[in-house]
Amino acid sequence: MQSPLAQKRLAGFDLVQTNYKTVGDHNIRADFIIPQSNYTGKRPVILRFHGGGFLTGESLFFEWFPQYLFDIAKQHNAVIVSPNYRLLPEVTTLDLFDDIEDFWIWLHSPAAAELLSSQPNPTELDLDRIITAGESAGGTLSICHALAHPEEIRAATASFPGFLGAPVEDVSVRKDPPRLSGLSLEEANRVVDEAIRNGEKGVVQSSITPPERLPLMLAIIEVARLYELYERGTEKDPRRPLRHPMERLDEPDVKIPRGGISIRHGLEDDILPPEVSQAFVDKARKVMDGKPGGDKIVLALRPGGHGFESETTGDEEWLQENLRFAIEAWLE
Repeated sequence: MQSPLAQKRLAGFDLVQTNYKTVGDHNIRADFIIPQSNYTGKRPVILRFHGGGFLTGESLFFEWFPQYLFDIAKQHNAVIVSPNYRLLPEVTTLDLFDDIEDFWIWLHSPAAAELLSSQPNPTELDLDRIITAGESAGGTLSICHALAHPEEIRAATASFPGFLGAPVEDVSVRKDPPRLSGLSLEEANRVVDEAIRNGEKGVVQSSITPPERLPLMLAIIEVARLYELYERGTEKDPRRPLRHPMERLDEPDVKIPRGGISIRHGLEDDILPPEVSQAFVDKARKVMDGKPGGDKIVLALRPGGHGFESETTGDEEWLQENLRFAIEAWLE
């Protein structure tokens, strides 16, 4: 049975679920959220990545799935596509990013088109009009993926992302981590160490509904070990900039989507400080000055903490201004 919030978010939508990838005997799911309407043309796509510190989360955990995405989808007859991906610490971020890329390939495959065309309400995606979105860790994935496919994605958007490629001594690790889990530093480190040991046993996880693992995520933040976990097992990674947006900006051939990058962050965020987003935006504006999309890098700093915009609706003026360039490029 759907929760009241799920019923609210999904009102007026059809939900199509499928597995886009299998690892061993573990299926990884993606969800298509399709407005119920008489629209018959190709529908633009909102590619949305869920958050959860790369450790927890689920593509249909509606407490972390902002209302405005559903409003925008209805307004523009767009399909929201929300994939799951394998979670840390059972895998490395190399595996996680492989899942995102495999999903991207699958989304463009005949199998995905046949799935949607065979539904009671047949749907065809306009894969030339894709915008990315995501919250927290999902915001990082949104921007990483857009930087990997800048000419195939019209614009990137992100909510309170954590750019783990920023220098550790700068903004990627807080000097005074918040005390959120209720654990001492010794206890928090013990919880993290135990999770890493258990993760090495090879059990795959790609869908965890909070609050499960939320204490682990908070403990990792408190002891400033999220960067360590993000980098674990990637020593021989030849694609490091794929996972580090700040480093991607250093590449001489770096491009961003023509609709730019739109970010929102809460000023009182006690999980990921707004300086994280400000540092990325400042660097991106400098690097992309005079280049396509460079004049469309937008940051809105708003009152509120982590997850502040969950109930934000699509008609709020500040949000419309933040997304103006992105949506114009997406729909043109």
